[in-house]
Amino acid sequence: MLALLVIGLWSGGPLRGQTDTVAPLTIEDIQQLPDTTLRLAFHFVGLPDGRNFLAEDQDSLLLAYGNNERLRADILIYYTLQELNKRFRSGMLDYEASKDTKIRFAHARQVDKTIERAYFYAHGERLRSVPGVYNVVFQPHPGPRPPSASTGGIGSRTIRIYNTLQGYLDGGTDTWSPGRYLAHEIGHTLSLDHTFKCDNPCAGQGFDPLEECYGECVDHNHGSDKVNCFGGSPRQLVMGYGSQVHFTVCEVERMWRWLLR
Repeated sequence: MLALLVIGLWSGGPLRGQTDTVAPLTIEDIQQLPDTTLRLAFHFVGLPDGRNFLAEDQDSLLLAYGNNERLRADILIYYTLQELNKRFRSGMLDYEASKDTKIRFAHARQVDKTIERAYFYAHGERLRSVPGVYNVVFQPHPGPRPPSASTGGIGSRTIRIYNTLQGYLDGGTDTWSPGRYLAHEIGHTLSLDHTFKCDNPCAGQGFDPLEECYGECVDHNHGSDKVNCFGGSPRQLVMGYGSQVHFTVCEVERMWRWLLR
């Protein structure tokens, strides 16, 4: 019965109307579910100087940047998805039996030419969001202290990754960071809060709360208007800061509760 309820997820949106008919899933229930794929569309907004990834993948066009080995948009997307799927497949904390959230990610556009799976924009051009999927936007941030990434909160379909495009165009090859940023922000869209907020719903669930972040709970730490600690975690929690690798059992159960709400 549980498997049948989940097969409809995604490309559209989460199943609705299940709150009264389905009890919250335990981590053991979740391990019996089929893998559920959430779809992502990737958007690249050009820099103020007009540069962007090329919308073609021929080597002759890549030579325009002087280096046909330079990272391409489709390569960045491929490795970002690989990293994202690795975290959701093998990054569950203290659950050695399978260590699996059963959540997977794939391109929204199923086309033969990989470069056509991405959307490219001039600087300042209006974003054309794809309905029913996550829209991942690589864009400049105008502020003096930009975050690495952001989303609109629970249920949002847009995740923005800031100020990375120039590094890629200049020869950077870091595909680990966008995978980390995406995992964190997708956790927010699926109802998770920061682990360093002392009143977050999963605080102290399943392991010592002192392992969730460094430092004491205070009311003056940057990053929240509520009581929180200093952000880092010796357990490398995705919903903290730093090396974001692991979800807790409580967090996985909450994500599925949101998907099946």
